[in-house]
Amino acid sequence: MAKKKTNYVNNPDLYADLTNYYEAKQAGKDPAISDYVGKCILLITENLARRPNFRDYSYIDEMKNDGIERSISAIKSFNPNKSNNPFGFFTQIIWHAFIKR
Repeated sequence: MAKKKTNYVNNPDLYADLTNYYEAKQAGKDPAISDYVGKCILLITENLARRPNFRDYSYIDEMKNDGIERSISAIKSFNPNKSNNPFGFFTQIIWHAFIKR
């Protein structure tokens, strides 16, 4: 029997946290980013940096920092009414940050 692959980021939980953030922001509050969202951004960044496309660069740490910085600044633009895939949203942001560096 094939072993079920477990994902390193739970997309439904990440979506729920970002939905709570979005709703609080729409209510006029200034919410803080949850620890879980920060942990997910770090995990996505670390795993994307291990890809053969990027892992041998000498400035991989700067690439990771760019990806984290851009992800944190883009959280406010995630709209749960338009997309239910925050993993893909952050992966694209980090990917483009790596490419730009």
